[in-house]
Amino acid sequence: IIEEQLHGALDRNEFEVVYQPKIDLADLKIMGAEALLRWNNPALGSVSPSEFIPIAEQTGIIVNIGKYVLTEAISAANNWHKNLGRDLNIAVNLSPRQFRDADLVPFIGRTIDEYGIDGHCLEVEITEGMFLSGYQHVNESLAQLNALGVNISMDDFGTGYSSLNYLRKYPFDMLKVDRSYIVNMTNEGTGKELVIASIAMAHSLNLKVIAEGVETKEQLDLLIDMGCDYAQGYLFSKPVPRHALEGLLVDNVDWY
Repeated sequence: IIEEQLHGALDRNEFEVVYQPKIDLADLKIMGAEALLRWNNPALGSVSPSEFIPIAEQTGIIVNIGKYVLTEAISAANNWHKNLGRDLNIAVNLSPRQFRDADLVPFIGRTIDEYGIDGHCLEVEITEGMFLSGYQHVNESLAQLNALGVNISMDDFGTGYSSLNYLRKYPFDMLKVDRSYIVNMTNEGTGKELVIASIAMAHSLNLKVIAEGVETKEQLDLLIDMGCDYAQGYLFSKPVPRHALEGLLVDNVDWY
């Protein structure tokens, strides 16, 4: 039934993009946001991304949905620039199926031009699965995105096997430490050491580091001590609609 309802969901305006603030740990101010997709369907109610994204990926519907998310995110970045004079970094997840679409990079280029934002305002998050899929043009697409000035982030770092090799080989700007490591940082065991090692390694490759899933003050303090660059999570804010994020920016919230 999810697959059945997914067809036409875009045309029926059932999707919404929400934004989770990303915090610069140097001054604890918002430096950007991650664009996240939500689906509310009349028959199914609110459907979790973990349920519908794999089906959208499998059927190829993800290509058009992905273009919708990119357009919304780039439009929002343009809005915040015009209304607030702020150039925020907006991160969007890209799936392996989207990457196989020959129009992906030209589409991003056209949309950035249309909304007149700087390429550096957009960040695309990709996972190791992209490389494991074995598609030859991944290298070319990443090089083209790099040429547009788009930031490239390795998502879910530490959950796969060959991340280090990819980080050295491709033009990454950012490494995103998976929430499972952040949760385990304050428990007994090696969680804390793994985060310290990830940050040190990323910095040695001139990459910035963002920690996701930060939920406690204790985690935040540890990340600041470790020299982590950015963080996001429920400690700061849940994902919110575009206008609500604008409200947080206007209020210039300080979370410490």
